[in-house]
Amino acid sequence: MNNFNYLQLSLLLIFLAGCSEKPIGSEYFPLNEGMSWTYNLDTDYGEDIASTKRQLTISNLGTKKFGKKSYFVRRTSSGIDYYHNYDDTGVFREALRTVVESKPRLDRDRRYVLKQPMTIGTEWREISRPLLILRVYPFRVRVGKDAQVPMIYRIESLSETVAVPAGIFENCIKVVAQGTFNTYTDAVSGDTEIPMYVEEWYAPGVGLVKQVRQELDGDIIDIFNTPVFVGGNSTLSLKSFED
Repeated sequence: MNNFNYLQLSLLLIFLAGCSEKPIGSEYFPLNEGMSWTYNLDTDYGEDIASTKRQLTISNLGTKKFGKKSYFVRRTSSGIDYYHNYDDTGVFREALRTVVESKPRLDRDRRYVLKQPMTIGTEWREISRPLLILRVYPFRVRVGKDAQVPMIYRIESLSETVAVPAGIFENCIKVVAQGTFNTYTDAVSGDTEIPMYVEEWYAPGVGLVKQVRQELDGDIIDIFNTPVFVGGNSTLSLKSFED
């Protein structure tokens, strides 16, 4: 290869490298506009209730200004908008807007998705809520949809390999979260403490590729031989990804 062709090739490589868009927010939770994720969401209650399967899509809409501040907006296929930001402490949510709200509702505090430093043992505390637990006596109803459940999140691994429908992803960060949910059972037993457990895997350059959520995990609490609560588990797995 002569010097002229070599120079052209070098300039082309430099140009292409400059055009490649770096992740905004975090390599493990990119907020770049135009990115989109489609997930399979499977929920299982064991033999007690029929399992469900559906799809969920999340799209990055870019930045929007609300008040005096700009946010990175992510929209789900169910119509919910999540308002995120980031700094040297990590990536976090600061507001959300449901389909029945005309403007976003600010969170009281930051809700971290991933917190720095990205090392094994990093922990943070966030508030979650039960999504799966059902009270099945005297009638079936979801329990605690407005409950505030403190969860402790922890980075457990930096080198996970995860297989999902979208492919095999290596060097994933694994985050685990644990907490308990207290709910009223009856006048005799009072409150019942129900465990909640979450595992999440984030792939570099892609983001969340898998989540497993367990709430009571199919166990039934018997009060006077009557099933009061039933729990289940859900698995969110990446089906496709567009950047």
